[in-house]
Amino acid sequence: MYTTLISVKQLQALHQSGQALMVFDCSFDMTQAQGGDAQFAQSHIPGAVRADLDRHLSAKGAPDATSGGRHPLPSRERFAAWLGSVGLTPDMQAVVYDRQGAHYCGRLWWMLKWVGHENVAVLDGGWPAWQAGAGDIECANESGTPQPSAQNLMPNYPLAQTQHALITTQTVASNLG
Repeated sequence: MYTTLISVKQLQALHQSGQALMVFDCSFDMTQAQGGDAQFAQSHIPGAVRADLDRHLSAKGAPDATSGGRHPLPSRERFAAWLGSVGLTPDMQAVVYDRQGAHYCGRLWWMLKWVGHENVAVLDGGWPAWQAGAGDIECANESGTPQPSAQNLMPNYPLAQTQHALITTQTVASNLG
């Protein structure tokens, strides 16, 4: 299992092995909200699931947001519900990538660790490395998102006890003295 980085060749081998795997495309454009969706629709790693910073990886305006700022974290429960809806199961290897130098996929990597999914890795070099490595490419269906198979859908991803605490900057500052 991969828990930090995975190379293009290693990901290609996983695809061919038939091992339980889910790939997430986290591409995003801060200046154009739908930019990541457009990039995903144009091309992505076969079978990849779209993980949008605004819609899936944050809780803008949600009463259960666990932090503040432009893209507050969703609650672990809300995030687990989304993971279940896309079909991620605890036994799967998760691979995350984007087109922006791992700028956005790092958030999903951390969030998966936050809910207890240890087998998650960042695609080393992201989308540019996948293309340079002659990886297969697919385009989105009419809805813009590949659909998970029905047997993989779960009501919620099962949450593990968190080992990653969220604290405020005030707490850090007071602990530093």
